Amino acid sequence: MPKLKCVVGQCLYNANNACQRNSIDVEGPMARCKKDTACLSYVERTAKNANMEFAKINVPSNHTNVYCDASNCVFEHDSKCFADKIEIKNVESSDQKYCDLESKYHDGHWKNSVTMCKTFESKE
Repeated sequence: MPKLKCVVGQCLYNANNACQRNSIDVEGPMARCKKDTACLSYVERTAKNANMEFAKINVPSNHTNVYCDASNCVFEHDSKCFADKIEIKNVESSDQKYCDLESKYHDGHWKNSVTMCKTFESKE
């Protein structure tokens, strides 16, 4: 399990930069840069769900299973992340400078423009 740091403060599962989920899913099947990835497990914290009890929420952990479909990432193997550590962060406009080839998904929109895997490294 990679050591996971999540700095997406508005995520329901974030507890002091640790994740309360046993596992997360990172998407990016056509990713060529960090901004092309996203944490599919992200749930925005709202007034309605902030105090909600979840049966499967765990004690926040620094180590989390990371399932990943970013097959162009050097750390992905058999749909799992094998990086020693991984960071999920908010997408910011400045992150575009890291994306030379802006690849969008088939519908022309980002699947998730809120989060990204900062650890992603392209094989190309």
